[in-house]
Amino acid sequence: MTDPFLIAAILALLAATGLLVRWFVATASLRRDAREEYAGRLIDRAHTIEGVDEAGFVRIYVDGYAPRWTVYAAIALIAAILITAPAVMGLLGFWNWITGFVSASDVFAPGYYPWMFYMFFGLVGAWALCGFVAARFHHQRAPEGFNAALMRARGEPLDQVEIRRTRPKWARRASIIADGAPKNEGQ
Repeated sequence: MTDPFLIAAILALLAATGLLVRWFVATASLRRDAREEYAGRLIDRAHTIEGVDEAGFVRIYVDGYAPRWTVYAAIALIAAILITAPAVMGLLGFWNWITGFVSASDVFAPGYYPWMFYMFFGLVGAWALCGFVAARFHHQRAPEGFNAALMRARGEPLDQVEIRRTRPKWARRASIIADGAPKNEGQ
């Protein structure tokens, strides 16, 4: 068991399994928190959940706060494992075709530095493509934020509601006054 690809595949599978377990644990914890939040809102802020049943609230809460990145990272790792063998075969086939086409010297034979460079960056590129596709799906399939989804579930028109964004932590202490000079508010 000294094959580096096998060792890397086993480690990637273990990491993917850990990420999926983290997602399941976090989702279960979020469901429990959502039920507690719903019960608390029924007591002191019932107007914030008008027309939303507990199951709907739990779904909105979990969709808004679940760590979706863990699922997509696990998918990217598994895809990288699955694409490695076809990528190696494709890269080798292309290398043999291109070196035969241009009648390359023995310096370009497999095992020498140009071939190693080509194979290294070819495999890294194939794995990066898996990460790119997973990240693209992660951002394309992003759910609506919790507050906006809750407003939509209550039937409020979102076009008329302005959801304030909090200022980033790095910008909280500094503000710009009329003449453009920074003013430190924290002191």
